Amino acid sequence: MNNKPIIALLIKRTVSFFFAICILAFFLYGIGTDQGFMDATQSNLLRLSVIFGLFLGVGSLYGVILNCVLLVQGANTARETRHYVGDIGVYIVIGLLGFAMAAVAAFILVVVEGNG
Repeated sequence: MNNKPIIALLIKRTVSFFFAICILAFFLYGIGTDQGFMDATQSNLLRLSVIFGLFLGVGSLYGVILNCVLLVQGANTARETRHYVGDIGVYIVIGLLGFAMAAVAAFILVVVEGNG
Protein backbone atom coordinates (compact mmCIF):
# COMPACT_ATOMS: atom_id res chain seq x y z
CA MET A 1 0.00 0.00 0.00
CA ASN A 2 1.31 3.43 -0.92
CA ASN A 3 1.94 5.86 1.88
CA LYS A 4 -0.07 9.05 1.69
CA PRO A 5 1.90 12.19 0.97
CA ILE A 6 2.51 14.52 3.88
CA ILE A 7 0.30 17.18 2.27
CA ALA A 8 -2.70 14.84 2.47
CA LEU A 9 -2.14 14.33 6.18
CA LEU A 10 -1.71 18.07 6.73
CA ILE A 11 -4.94 18.82 4.87
CA LYS A 12 -6.83 16.18 6.87
CA ARG A 13 -5.59 17.58 10.18
CA THR A 14 -6.22 21.18 9.11
CA VAL A 15 -9.78 20.40 8.05
CA SER A 16 -10.33 18.57 11.35
CA PHE A 17 -9.02 21.60 13.25
CA PHE A 18 -11.23 24.06 11.37
CA PHE A 19 -14.23 21.76 11.83
CA ALA A 20 -13.65 21.65 15.59
CA ILE A 21 -13.15 25.43 15.82
CA CYS A 22 -16.26 26.10 13.74
CA ILE A 23 -18.39 23.80 15.89
CA LEU A 24 -16.93 25.42 19.02
CA ALA A 25 -17.73 28.94 17.80
CA PHE A 26 -21.34 27.96 17.04
CA PHE A 27 -21.61 26.19 20.40
CA LEU A 28 -20.32 29.27 22.22
CA TYR A 29 -22.76 31.45 20.28
CA GLY A 30 -25.64 29.18 21.29
CA ILE A 31 -24.53 29.10 24.94
CA GLY A 32 -23.96 32.85 24.88
CA THR A 33 -27.47 33.47 23.62
CA ASP A 34 -28.86 31.62 26.61
CA GLN A 35 -26.37 33.01 29.15
CA GLY A 36 -26.64 36.64 28.04
CA PHE A 37 -23.21 37.29 26.52
CA MET A 38 -22.56 40.87 25.48
CA ASP A 39 -23.66 41.85 21.97
CA ALA A 40 -20.07 42.52 20.85
CA THR A 41 -19.02 39.04 21.97
CA GLN A 42 -21.90 37.45 20.09
CA SER A 43 -21.05 39.42 16.95
CA ASN A 44 -17.40 38.40 17.18
CA LEU A 45 -18.40 34.74 17.58
CA LEU A 46 -20.55 35.00 14.47
CA ARG A 47 -17.72 36.64 12.52
CA LEU A 48 -15.37 33.86 13.63
CA SER A 49 -17.96 31.29 12.55
CA VAL A 50 -18.12 32.86 9.09
CA ILE A 51 -14.33 32.97 8.74
CA PHE A 52 -13.70 29.46 10.01
CA GLY A 53 -16.66 28.08 8.04
CA LEU A 54 -15.17 29.49 4.84
CA PHE A 55 -11.72 28.16 5.74
CA LEU A 56 -13.31 24.77 6.40
CA GLY A 57 -15.11 24.80 3.06
CA VAL A 58 -12.03 25.84 1.09
CA GLY A 59 -9.83 23.33 2.92
CA SER A 60 -12.33 20.57 2.22
CA LEU A 61 -12.48 21.57 -1.44
CA TYR A 62 -8.70 21.31 -1.59
CA GLY A 63 -8.92 17.90 0.12
CA VAL A 64 -11.39 16.70 -2.51
CA ILE A 65 -9.13 17.84 -5.34
CA LEU A 66 -6.04 16.32 -3.72
CA ASN A 67 -7.73 12.97 -3.12
CA CYS A 68 -9.05 12.92 -6.70
CA VAL A 69 -5.50 13.45 -7.95
CA LEU A 70 -4.17 10.75 -5.61
CA LEU A 71 -6.94 8.40 -6.75
CA VAL A 72 -6.06 8.87 -10.41
CA GLN A 73 -2.30 8.67 -9.84
CA GLY A 74 -1.83 5.90 -7.37
CA ALA A 75 -4.80 3.71 -6.48
CA ASN A 76 -3.39 0.26 -7.18
CA THR A 77 -5.83 -1.87 -5.22
CA ALA A 78 -9.55 -1.85 -4.56
CA ARG A 79 -8.87 -1.06 -0.91
CA GLU A 80 -6.92 2.10 -1.81
CA THR A 81 -9.67 3.13 -4.22
CA ARG A 82 -12.34 2.72 -1.53
CA HIS A 83 -10.16 4.69 0.90
CA TYR A 84 -9.74 7.63 -1.49
CA VAL A 85 -13.42 7.62 -2.48
CA GLY A 86 -14.42 7.54 1.19
CA ASP A 87 -12.13 10.48 1.95
CA ILE A 88 -13.62 12.40 -0.97
CA GLY A 89 -17.13 11.78 0.38
CA VAL A 90 -16.19 12.93 3.88
CA TYR A 91 -14.51 16.06 2.52
CA ILE A 92 -17.59 16.89 0.45
CA VAL A 93 -19.93 16.54 3.43
CA ILE A 94 -17.67 18.54 5.75
CA GLY A 95 -17.12 21.21 3.09
CA LEU A 96 -20.85 21.65 2.51
CA LEU A 97 -21.35 21.81 6.25
CA GLY A 98 -18.66 24.49 6.53
CA PHE A 99 -20.18 26.61 3.78
CA ALA A 100 -23.65 26.15 5.34
CA MET A 101 -22.38 27.20 8.76
CA ALA A 102 -20.73 30.27 7.24
CA ALA A 103 -23.95 31.17 5.41
CA VAL A 104 -26.10 30.76 8.52
CA ALA A 105 -23.70 32.81 10.64
CA ALA A 106 -23.53 35.54 7.99
CA PHE A 107 -27.32 35.58 7.75
CA ILE A 108 -27.69 35.94 11.52
CA LEU A 109 -25.03 38.64 11.55
CA VAL A 110 -26.81 40.63 8.82
CA VAL A 111 -30.19 40.24 10.52
CA VAL A 112 -28.83 41.36 13.89
CA GLU A 113 -26.49 44.15 12.79
CA GLY A 114 -27.83 45.15 9.39
CA ASN A 115 -25.88 45.73 6.17
CA GLY A 116 -23.74 48.62 7.36
